[in-house]
Amino acid sequence: TQLSKKPRILLLAVIITAVQALVLAGISIWSAIAIISGDVLSVVSALFLTGLLLAAATLMGNVALGMFRLKRWAYTPSFVLQLLIVSIGVASFSGEFGLAVIGFALLLPAALVFFAMFSKPVRMLFRSE
Repeated sequence: TQLSKKPRILLLAVIITAVQALVLAGISIWSAIAIISGDVLSVVSALFLTGLLLAAATLMGNVALGMFRLKRWAYTPSFVLQLLIVSIGVASFSGEFGLAVIGFALLLPAALVFFAMFSKPVRMLFRSE
């Protein structure tokens, strides 16, 4: 089958990226519920943030699908999205509300996707199209 021909490390990267997309979608739903219930200080800012979260979830879901289908366009955005996640993860270690747990929860999956996408079998798959 087509699924068995793909390297397992690519499937790991696809699964992690898809889970990240689902988490972003869940956070955007949570944000929308907060807006509806009136738990926000600025409705305009909360609406904008919710829109950004929905856009990011949609983009990440499309990238995961493109990675699974071995579309060349999905290779670079997978790195860019993981770099954005890494930047948030690194920032989560410091500051007034910094939590190392959040930092590691963001950094470890991103590192796995980086490792998977930089592995030789995966690079060759995306070059051969």
